[in-house]
Amino acid sequence: METRAPNPLHLTSLTILSPSNSPLYVHSFTGPEDELRHYHLSHAAVDVIEERIVMTSSPTKPAESYLGLLFCMEDMAFYGFQTTTKIRMVLSIALVDAMIKDADIVAIFRSIHNLLLNITSNPFLSLPSSFQAKLSPRYIENQEPIISTDGKTERSKRNVSIPDNKMFALNPEEIRGEWLKDSMRFKVGIERIGGMLNGRA
Repeated sequence: METRAPNPLHLTSLTILSPSNSPLYVHSFTGPEDELRHYHLSHAAVDVIEERIVMTSSPTKPAESYLGLLFCMEDMAFYGFQTTTKIRMVLSIALVDAMIKDADIVAIFRSIHNLLLNITSNPFLSLPSSFQAKLSPRYIENQEPIISTDGKTERSKRNVSIPDNKMFALNPEEIRGEWLKDSMRFKVGIERIGGMLNGRA
């Protein structure tokens, strides 16, 4: 008797949307020439996502993060996911003859969400790539005198304090698409997920 390997899920695209439904990241697993088409198809899922959220949530019970199968179009099935911070993800998968399990789709979304959390948790993310630290003239002024054990007076080094409300403050609307597009770690992570599921890893 011949044993067949299970059909891998063939991912076709991933779109990450901000809470206001503006695109943060669009990736086509079938090639860069299909990104615009996949973006338009996955953006069509926004209305279905909004409808699902209204139907499944109440003031006492928030909407579930996995929104399930949203719709099928052009031989692709579109699935939705919303994080607790209302970042939305739309994943499209090529329709196959095999049954697609929700647990598999949820695992993919959780992997992508983990990757997104790791990237956006970087405290230096908002700095431009051209940023170079320079010694500030105030750095010298902010040094306090310290008397060392051998009796010499030295100056301690102390940085200018940053207001607490500006430190690591990042809400979902402040996430910029270029952070994800410029992050090699994010792009490689997405490619690995797609390659593994498409049978290339």
